[in-house]
Amino acid sequence: MKTALKAAAAAAVLALTAAGAAQAAVTVSFTGGDLPLPSGQQLVWDFDGLEASGYTATFSGTAGTGVYDGADGLHSGVAAPPPGTTSQYASVLGGGTLTLTTPEITQLSIYMGSPDDYNSITFYYAGGGSETLTGLQLAGGAFSGDQSVGRRMTYDFGGQKVTSVQFTSSGNSFEFDNIATTSAVPEPATWAMMITGFGMAGAAMRRRRRTAALAYA
Repeated sequence: MKTALKAAAAAAVLALTAAGAAQAAVTVSFTGGDLPLPSGQQLVWDFDGLEASGYTATFSGTAGTGVYDGADGLHSGVAAPPPGTTSQYASVLGGGTLTLTTPEITQLSIYMGSPDDYNSITFYYAGGGSETLTGLQLAGGAFSGDQSVGRRMTYDFGGQKVTSVQFTSSGNSFEFDNIATTSAVPEPATWAMMITGFGMAGAAMRRRRRTAALAYA
């Protein structure tokens, strides 16, 4: 009987876990312009040489998909720099792909320019499964490639952890810059604060023990 109850309880826990995972979905928000970054996020890839440890970016597919220089201005029919961008940025052409592999992250943001209905992003979860956003879903609204529109788009994974992101497009182009993330692992400064806190708590407990010992002496 106890074995049956344990099995039933375990099944219930698994069911609840699966239901929670199924209900979790990417939520999308945005701010106008590139900076400042959303609270808690760190810039990890800027296409100008900043490549954070644990992250890799690989272009594949259509010839021409890759890094462009914003100082060159518009490449008609091919790529347009996100508004205000005069440094390098990514342009994923129709049929091309940029795959970003990451440590476990809980949020990702990009500075996106001239969003199009045919752009798409797929997030791959650490525990398996994926979610794809296209067109107006990923851009917070469809703008038909309006080159005056530039937004920092933030994607929150609802408590789940992502380890790979794929940017694709079925037409020219998907342009973005300055990728930032929120890591699932505390940053070094956070670890330092936690360790300091543990040390202070331990010291307080030792003081209380010494005080109690003196009271009974």
